[in-house]
Amino acid sequence: MTLLAPRRTRAVITLALAGAILPLSTACGGGGEPPRWEPALTVSASPTPSTVPTPPSPSPTPTGAPSPSRSTRPAATTGAPARTPRSLAQRATVTVSLTAGLGQRTAAGLQQEGCGEPSRALVTIRVNRPRDVSAATVRYHVRTPVPFTGTRPARHLGGTGESWLGTLGPFRAEPQNAAGGPIAITAEVRFTDGSSRTARTTSRLQPCRR
Repeated sequence: MTLLAPRRTRAVITLALAGAILPLSTACGGGGEPPRWEPALTVSASPTPSTVPTPPSPSPTPTGAPSPSRSTRPAATTGAPARTPRSLAQRATVTVSLTAGLGQRTAAGLQQEGCGEPSRALVTIRVNRPRDVSAATVRYHVRTPVPFTGTRPARHLGGTGESWLGTLGPFRAEPQNAAGGPIAITAEVRFTDGSSRTARTTSRLQPCRR
């Protein structure tokens, strides 16, 4: 092992250090210019995507067609149309009956004159509105082989009563009508407003046996 003298040892270390420092100053740019440092690159972490579902966006309202405007017409009425006031005849009740006399039973038929009894009958007309009646008549149509017709007035019994009386018969006996025939009786009532109402009944002209 070789031992170096102390002075020589220090000279070797000094040369070694000088040789190491020279390359380092050359790599750093030499000339005494301080080094330039690039700014640090900032890395931002991307946000974690949210797991909350996003509600669907409402569909756009079409703007092509204008919204219909409300009608300003008044609502149509659905009630029944106003009725025309009824006439007196429409409000009245008329009945007719045939009897052999006042207070007697209904006449089943009439005998031809000179052939028996009864040969005449009373026609009773009843009206529920007697004060509104202006006139009452009795029409008859006898359907014998030789038919005949006629009209006779009816008379009010007076007061506030509802009855009018007319007569039917006697009818003359004719040879061609000896077999008799049906009688159609029509009572006609006229009211003060010009309206009229009728009621009907039937009887029979009996055969003549003389």
